[in-house]
Amino acid sequence: MLPLSEVDTSDGNLADLGVEQLSALFRSGAASPVDAAEAALDRIDAFDPEVNAFVHVDRATTLSMARAAEDRYRTGAMLSPIDGVPTSIKDLAPVAGWPLRRGSEALDPAVPSPEDSPPVARLREAGAVFLGKTSTPESGSRIVTRSKVHGVTRNPYALDRTPGGSSGGAAAALALGMGTLALGTDGAGSIRIPAAFCNVAGLKPGFGRVPSYPPTMFMPHSVTGPMARRVADLILMTSVMAGPEPRDPYAWPIPFNLSAAADPSIEGSRIAVSRTLGTRATADESTVDALFNAADALAARGAIIAEADPVWPVDPFGPFMVFWEATYAGFLDTYPDDIAAKMDPLLHEIAGRGRRIDILTYHRAIAERLQIAAASRSFFTQFDAVLAPVMPSPAFDIDAEAPPGELPDDWRWCPFTYIFNMTGEPALAVPAGFEPGGLPIGLQIAGPVGSEERLLRIGAVLEAALGLVERRSPLLEA
Repeated sequence: MLPLSEVDTSDGNLADLGVEQLSALFRSGAASPVDAAEAALDRIDAFDPEVNAFVHVDRATTLSMARAAEDRYRTGAMLSPIDGVPTSIKDLAPVAGWPLRRGSEALDPAVPSPEDSPPVARLREAGAVFLGKTSTPESGSRIVTRSKVHGVTRNPYALDRTPGGSSGGAAAALALGMGTLALGTDGAGSIRIPAAFCNVAGLKPGFGRVPSYPPTMFMPHSVTGPMARRVADLILMTSVMAGPEPRDPYAWPIPFNLSAAADPSIEGSRIAVSRTLGTRATADESTVDALFNAADALAARGAIIAEADPVWPVDPFGPFMVFWEATYAGFLDTYPDDIAAKMDPLLHEIAGRGRRIDILTYHRAIAERLQIAAASRSFFTQFDAVLAPVMPSPAFDIDAEAPPGELPDDWRWCPFTYIFNMTGEPALAVPAGFEPGGLPIGLQIAGPVGSEERLLRIGAVLEAALGLVERRSPLLEA
């Protein structure tokens, strides 16, 4: 981090700074939360017409929240390390007073959410300044970010490519400085895939680490997590969101250990490097090169590296698809027929298959998921973490819903992420390089239940070693 005296706060550069730099500027009076909010809003005005990352922007509320934060800094009554920091919210999370569309034409934009979800409430209590809501495919059902509500969201590193999904709006916004922090969700890779495609970082917490309410059909696979350009910012955001929540029976009562996550040492950490994560899938040459370059960087900083793959008792794809399809069947059935009829045809296709799943098949999938989780626990008795690809290849064409030759709802073409939703274990996506055409490559660092602090520590060391944070979108360099 640059010394405070060297930080450039002119011409909207506040939008590119991390949380620690912003907080230092706010405390010194060299800049204010209002300045930071206006810089982020200016970026939205300048670049959102090109990438289409936001579905709702509320300038008046944003500036009101920023002025309140400015007053707190003036009187020394800051609420948290992220007080005054511009933050976007994915439009799957309720925000009190704002519409919740979920990417669906079936939900009324004139009806505001009555209350915040627990992660949003924690961010509000911590003084985060909300910019607006970011785009998502309907109900998070696609690995691209497009819907009839908002159209197509584009990748800031190449407008003819997808940012991934389903937190594609959050990732695209971060890459362009349209917010310092972003709230995403991840049910099968929806934080990690867009992070990898857009050169940003994102944490899928373990199930229960970040509370949720009300209960949904998508539990326990889907979780809410932080996204940012810097791992240090993820650490601070996680420290705010993690913790007990009386309405969530699965929420951990254990506080997040901020000092452990921020420890700069990984000396002696046992890290497996896996090209396949025990699947039959393979990554392209650029991704594999990035994987082993990252492994070398961690080894140079004291980690103990070994190439190793987990061994799964059954193919994780089979039980995952049972849960995926059955969940959407149950989700659609919570709506009246006239409302459900307005929802994405892909949802109806997935739900149709889910309704044909018999109870014995579903219970067999539960047993298989437990076997997969046990195998992962066993693997992590040998290693503290595993370093692996997020996706087999970088972002694909914006007009496609899947890579060439693949189907949009067949998760076999993105085989490395949903495994850790099945096991309930945390996984962190970090920038790891660029392929020859300039598209970002991301890797994930996964670990056993309760290892978020360790993963973030490893991720911060890798981020510092690779130095990719400063490689910005070409749109910002134009």
